[in-house]
Amino acid sequence: MNYFLLFLLLLSTPAFAGGYYEPHIDTYDPASGLYYKAVQDHTTEGGFLSSKSSRNTATNINIFDPANGTSTLLFKAPKKEGIPIIIFETGFKNGEMEFNASHSNLVMNNSRISKREPKNKLLIGIRSADSKETTLFVSDKRGTGLKKLVSVPVTADWHIDVKNSKLRVVHQTGKGVRIESYEW
Repeated sequence: MNYFLLFLLLLSTPAFAGGYYEPHIDTYDPASGLYYKAVQDHTTEGGFLSSKSSRNTATNINIFDPANGTSTLLFKAPKKEGIPIIIFETGFKNGEMEFNASHSNLVMNNSRISKREPKNKLLIGIRSADSKETTLFVSDKRGTGLKKLVSVPVTADWHIDVKNSKLRVVHQTGKGVRIESYEW
C-alpha cells in the first residue's frame, strides 16, 4: 500500500482536517437518566482524492426522557457549524467529579472535591469552521434555559475549574494574561 496516499486520505478525513474532532454523541446521563443523541447532517462534498466525500456533522442534540417517553431538540434551528463539545457531570468518585466526555483537557482543578451531586448543567460548544471561534452555551440537562455563555476566539483557551465551579476563558494579552470567569 502506498503510505503517502494513506496519509493524504487521513488528512482529508473530517476527523483529522484542521485537527478538528467531531464526536459521536450517543450517551445516557447516569445521574438524570436522560439520553443524548446527536442529530446528524449527512453532507456530501468534493473531496481531496475523489469528486465526492461524505461528512456527518452533529447539528443538534435530541434529549430523550425515558421516564415519560418525550424528546426535545436542544437548539430550535440546527447548528450547521457542528457541535463538537457536550460536557456534563455524571457522578462523584474518589474525590473527583466524573464527566461524560473524554475532553479531559477541558476539565481542571478536579481533585479533592467536596462530595456533592452532579450539577444539572450541560455545556455545549459550537466551533466555526471559518474563524475557529468556539461559542459556548449552557442549559440544564433537559435543555431548558439554553443561553449563549461566551464566544472564545481561537487565540484563547478555556476550561472548567471544577473545585471553584467556574468556567474560565484565558486570553494571552501581549506579555500578560487576562482571565474571564463564568458560573459553572
